[in-house]
Amino acid sequence: MSDFDPFRPFLTEWARTAGMTKRELTGPAYRQIFRGVHVSAVVPDSLVVRGRAAILRAPEGGLLSHETAGQLWVPSWPRSSDVNIAYSRDVRSLGDGLRTHRFTYAMERWYRHGLPVTGPAMTFIHLAVRLDLAGLVCFGDRLAARDAISPEDLVAAAQAWEGHGRRAAITAARLVRARSESVPETQSRLLVVLAGLPEPVCNHPYLVGGIERYRLDLAWVEFKVALEYDGRWHDEPEQRRKDKARRKEMRDAGWIIIVIRAQNLYDEPDDVVREVGQALRARGCPVTTSLDYQRWFQPRGLIA
Repeated sequence: MSDFDPFRPFLTEWARTAGMTKRELTGPAYRQIFRGVHVSAVVPDSLVVRGRAAILRAPEGGLLSHETAGQLWVPSWPRSSDVNIAYSRDVRSLGDGLRTHRFTYAMERWYRHGLPVTGPAMTFIHLAVRLDLAGLVCFGDRLAARDAISPEDLVAAAQAWEGHGRRAAITAARLVRARSESVPETQSRLLVVLAGLPEPVCNHPYLVGGIERYRLDLAWVEFKVALEYDGRWHDEPEQRRKDKARRKEMRDAGWIIIVIRAQNLYDEPDDVVREVGQALRARGCPVTTSLDYQRWFQPRGLIA
């Protein structure tokens, strides 16, 4: 084959047509990704490489789906051990790290990195039966943050869906917001909202003289109360100095700034709800709380 490229996944028969011997193919210069699909050993393992190999190995017409599509839409999303492929027809099970899904409905074909995938809304709906509410909202927020789909379009798609997972998809889609910048920010917002507290604004710009100086992770602007999640990078000495100066400036301006870490969010959610509720009440906000959040927020109940 004149266009044979060993640095991209290739089938065994392609290698033989190109003149490669079986000994060469099974030697250290190449590795097998799936049965009958190989690549040069110098090519690093990645989801895109595995996705390309899966499309070669699987029957025609498939779309990368579920967690595989989720990571292609949101690269930071946790990686699945299998490559998921969805079909609008019956196909045989493949095994060998390939998981096939058979549906009776048509699925729109999208592309990521040149790979055929389910669209952002369809991926969200497929994951509605595999993730809990918090996990699905986190995924939706990441889709919205990457401009893959707007929260409004996600709600519309979920409402139009009539298959399995409709209720879960609608419930989660209604909680997706466009301005959340990280999974812990989403989880912090979900914690207070599911606890019955008023919904805060995501990444509210703090302006001085009409110029944005800071962004508050979550803010109840009317009451000058903010909740900020500090990840590990806030432990850097220079960042600690900046955080201290920024928060002093805002507290001097009348804001109540509540700072939480992973331990607070994942191990002590009750304390977070209590502290935010007390701050809002102190500012005259009528607050009643619910224990509904405890269904999803228990110690170590969510991934960091």
